Amino acid sequence: MGLSDFEPVVLASGEWSIRERRSGEIMHPGLGPRREAELLYVEQTRLAERLAAPGSSPVRVLDVGLGAATNALAILDCAGRVKGRVLHLTSLERDDGPLRLALGDAVRFPAQAAHRALLESLLAQRSVEAPAMRWRWLEGDALEALGRLDGPQDVICFDPFSPEANPSLWTVEALQRVRRVLAPGGVFSTYSASTRTRVTLLLAGYWVGTGATAAVKETTVASDGPAALVAPLGARWLQRWRRSSARAPHGVERLTPELEQAVLALPQFAGGGARC
Repeated sequence: MGLSDFEPVVLASGEWSIRERRSGEIMHPGLGPRREAELLYVEQTRLAERLAAPGSSPVRVLDVGLGAATNALAILDCAGRVKGRVLHLTSLERDDGPLRLALGDAVRFPAQAAHRALLESLLAQRSVEAPAMRWRWLEGDALEALGRLDGPQDVICFDPFSPEANPSLWTVEALQRVRRVLAPGGVFSTYSASTRTRVTLLLAGYWVGTGATAAVKETTVASDGPAALVAPLGARWLQRWRRSSARAPHGVERLTPELEQAVLALPQFAGGGARC
C-alpha cells in the first residue's frame, strides 16, 4: 500500500484521523487519536511509573502498528515529561503511508507537525536517537521483526488493524510469539476487548484483565502474571464466556473440547478466579 491507500477522516469529536480505504477501518475512532493513545498506551501501561523507577537499564516499549505515529508520540512525550530512565522505543510497521499523510497536513494533524523534524528523520533513516531516547522502526512483517528486537519488552502497545482486517496478527500462534518478547512483569495493552481476543490471549499464555474504558467500550491488558493487572478476568467472565456464541479464539472456526479444557485449566481461573 501507499499514500493513496489512506485518507483523512473527521471523527465525531471533531478530531481528524486516518482511514484505510481498502478495509474502511479508521485509526483511533473512539476517543480520538491523542486521548486514546495516552489512555491505552501511557496511562494503562503505567509508563510514567516505569520510567521513574530506579534502575540503569532502559525501559523498552514495543509499538505494534506505527500508523501515523500517534501512540509513539504519546510515549515519547511521556518520557520527556518524566525525564527518568532511558527509553528504547521500537515501532513495527510495513507501510509509511499514514505517517506521510499526517506529515503532509499540518492543520489536520498538529501533533505530527509539532514533531516534524523527528518524524522526517525517522522516515529517512528508520532510526533516531536523542538524549535518553532511542527510536527504531523495523519495517516489514511484524512477526518476523520480533526476532530483531534488542531485548525483552517492558511494554507492548498492540495496535494493528482489527482481526477482520489483519487476521494474521491476532491468532494464538501470533500472540504467543509476541508473548515471548514480553519482559517479566511487563504489560501488553490493546484496544480490543472482544471475547475472542481475550480467549486468544489466554490460550497464548497471558494473564488477561479488563482495561480502561475508551469511549463506550472496554479495552484489554495482559501480562505474564496477575501482579500487573488491576482487574484480572475471573469467574464472572468465565461464566459469560461459556454462554457466549464467540467462544473460539481468532483464526479458529469452532471451539474444540480440547481448547475449552485448556481455558478452564488455566491458573488464572483456579479457585474460582478473580472478581471480573
